Amino acid sequence: MTLDDSREVVRQASDIADVMGGYMPLTRQGRIYLALCPWHNDTRPSLQVNPDRQSWRCWVCGIGGDIFSFVMRREGIDFREALELLADRANISLTKSAPTQPGSPNDKKTLFAAAAWAERLFQKNLAHSPDADAARRYFHDRGVSQDSVNRFHLGYAPDQWQWLVDQAYSTEFSAAVLENVGLIGRSSTSGKPYDRFKGRVIFPIHDVQGRTIGFGGRILPQNTDVKAAKYVNSPETKLFSKSDNLYALDLARDAISETRSAIVVEGYTDVIALQQAGIRNVVAVLGTALGERHIHLLRRYADRIYLLLDGDEAGQRRTNEILELFVSEQADLRIVTLPDQLDPCDFVQQRGVDAFSAALETSVDALEHKLRITTAGVDVRRDLHKANEALESLLSTLARAPRLRDDTGSDVRLREHQFLARLARKFEVDELELRKRLSSLRRATSASVRPPEQADESTRLRAADLDPYDRNFLEVLACQPDLTILAADEIGVDEMSSAAAVQLYQTFISACHDGSPVEFTQLLSQIESESLKGLLVELDELATAKKIIDPETLLKTIIADFKRRYEDREGRDRVTALEQKNLQPQEELDVLQQMIERQRSRQGIVSPTDG
Repeated sequence: MTLDDSREVVRQASDIADVMGGYMPLTRQGRIYLALCPWHNDTRPSLQVNPDRQSWRCWVCGIGGDIFSFVMRREGIDFREALELLADRANISLTKSAPTQPGSPNDKKTLFAAAAWAERLFQKNLAHSPDADAARRYFHDRGVSQDSVNRFHLGYAPDQWQWLVDQAYSTEFSAAVLENVGLIGRSSTSGKPYDRFKGRVIFPIHDVQGRTIGFGGRILPQNTDVKAAKYVNSPETKLFSKSDNLYALDLARDAISETRSAIVVEGYTDVIALQQAGIRNVVAVLGTALGERHIHLLRRYADRIYLLLDGDEAGQRRTNEILELFVSEQADLRIVTLPDQLDPCDFVQQRGVDAFSAALETSVDALEHKLRITTAGVDVRRDLHKANEALESLLSTLARAPRLRDDTGSDVRLREHQFLARLARKFEVDELELRKRLSSLRRATSASVRPPEQADESTRLRAADLDPYDRNFLEVLACQPDLTILAADEIGVDEMSSAAAVQLYQTFISACHDGSPVEFTQLLSQIESESLKGLLVELDELATAKKIIDPETLLKTIIADFKRRYEDREGRDRVTALEQKNLQPQEELDVLQQMIERQRSRQGIVSPTDG
């Protein structure tokens, strides 16, 4: 089954009201449904679901789309993941290959079931086993409440080499299944299975849907095995990738969406302590540095990201290592430095929530933090060599950020201007020279910078931002997609005035290329971009509000307007050429004759015939 076939089969099997009704209460109002929007503080239902068009839109947020874009935004996943989630919901296989045998080590449903089974086992052991006294004492000493133990599904794995393997004998989960979940490993000498998390307190890791996908295990403080790692995380599996997941995002997602900010820490207990203190918009990395895919994941929910790594030297070094990634992603990253080298868990427990909130308020953005670190200990007046190295490093970092465009948020543009002005003062150089050097560095790195339309999917596309000709044209096509065949014979894609209009028009043309009827819902499902889906739904809603009675006649009028605009543009070019005297005498006569004929045609005057 091709991707196009898959999305169409899944679309037809997934009624938008049924799916969205599983996430939020829907209230019927005539032909539509209303709901409280989960992406802003909504007290009066402003999210509308249109079952006839299989679309949704929040008029306050200015976002919308189809069932795929809703799942993408709500779950924080990409299009392919949304397709797979909806396919699983509808019990549809997306591949032509032979179905995976239920219960086999490669069956994801079996792996999910095994992970959930192990989580319950670890929980039960922590709660009731006499062997777990030390584990219970550890959580108590760390200030973890019983409510948090239950909320985070914390557990304990006995200090036995094959405890989990033995427990699985009475279940449908084979040793191979447990191995593919990452729960057990095998001896390199004997090949015998062993429990990967033996003797550790367990922190289950969930995906954004709340499914168990992996585990983190911490050795107990009294353990005398000096070779044992302090923390062990699940290996990469079919379910778990440390570069694609964040600890407790399933619990923090709603709070992050409400505040539009996320706090990123290093440790499991940091997350638990902060959430326990009422700071809910906090997540943790999983044994790796924050990466590009983490940023993309967080930006689905947050506009600002606070990076709060440990206050020791190693934590600060890791902070600096990922600054350039945030700058290159044009993310609003704020660095929070806790005093006295305290980690977030100890800080909030010792000094309270108010002190923590105050620390957030003292945060600085990534570029400012880079400036402080790079110039620390450098005498910019006397040590010219080090000063120049520091300045070049700062400009190189800034050059890797996407080039600012006219539609870039004013706050982002202002921050760059302010930063350059501060560099000029700090290093006592001319600001104009800094801008020239920055432009030069950007040209040198331009090949590695993504084009704007691909770089920032979070940019909200609005109908009001489209050229009026393009907007009217696309509204009619949204109203009746089959008219695209008529339109394409008269209007080329290159006549659209923006990248968004070009992409939408090209989608219409591709969907109608064989002349077969196309429904709006099919057209919507062909688009993977969440922002483009939202734009198309808005255009459709605007067309509906206008109550277009005769779309074909209206389209012909719009096409005539396009042609007239083209002719006017050509006319202005001819006048400019005449005024600048860039033409040969015969060319001037030809241009004048064309202008006269065009004016006669517009006024309905028939050209005189010879003789």
